[in-house]
Amino acid sequence: MRPRRSRYRPGAAPDYGHRFHAGNVGDVWKHCVLVEVLGRARAAGGAVAYVETHAGEGEYPLQPTGEWTEGIGRLWNEVAPGDADPVARYVAISRRLASGADRPASYPGSPALARAVLGADATLALWERDAAAYGRLAAHVGAEPRTSLHRDDGLAALAGAVRDAEAATDVVVVLIDPSYAQKSDWRDVPDALIAAARDSARASIVLWYPVKSLTRPNAMIARLRAAGVDAALAELVTTPLEHQRRRLNGSGVLLVRPPEGALAALGGAAARLGPRCATQPGTWSYRMQAWSAIRS
Repeated sequence: MRPRRSRYRPGAAPDYGHRFHAGNVGDVWKHCVLVEVLGRARAAGGAVAYVETHAGEGEYPLQPTGEWTEGIGRLWNEVAPGDADPVARYVAISRRLASGADRPASYPGSPALARAVLGADATLALWERDAAAYGRLAAHVGAEPRTSLHRDDGLAALAGAVRDAEAATDVVVVLIDPSYAQKSDWRDVPDALIAAARDSARASIVLWYPVKSLTRPNAMIARLRAAGVDAALAELVTTPLEHQRRRLNGSGVLLVRPPEGALAALGGAAARLGPRCATQPGTWSYRMQAWSAIRS
């Protein structure tokens, strides 16, 4: 997750910097998926490594109003203690990590969620390019003995980081979570994923992306398929695509080598999140698609 870089300007593309958007419905879906994938990876046994290309700040303060009210704010007090589904597990961990009683006053970043799920024995390798975000992340992480921080381009380092993680551990989970602030991200990000997937033997790779239309996600799918990458997507839209607005209509995750049972669990999670987070009551959609890539 990245710091806010600019305010919304009429006619401009949405800004997905997480200091401004932390806890929104995109974060909810992404982190619900991440917690599920990490939990299943840990249950598989053996040493676990977690690699993140855009680690952000570690924790984000939430103002009294903001996009979080349509995301984590709708779940904060609605999940009953003892619930065992992916949504309940994600909310329980978020409440444990974040501050706030009746409403969240802060929201945990992906590295904090990963550490909470994987435990102290896991290895975390975190990249963050922005200097201010890196400084806050370093302060948040502190001196964790099994966490390495890199102020550098996580996409450029991705393939090598995955190779190193696989050489040292039994199970590897990767999160790619860029800002999509530039149109070129829709080309550069899948290219980095393709390179990492080709070099990797067993890593589970999770790529988050925003949804304002299906044009760019579908083009990214075609790019991955043409490159020979087998994957699946799980996409949750909580504002109908015909209703354009300043914020996210929805978001999706692309999963390469998801753990056994994860895709089925995410379908149930979407059915629970969709009605809660829909901006128009009862109107939401979920798309899941899996493919074996075209190979010549």
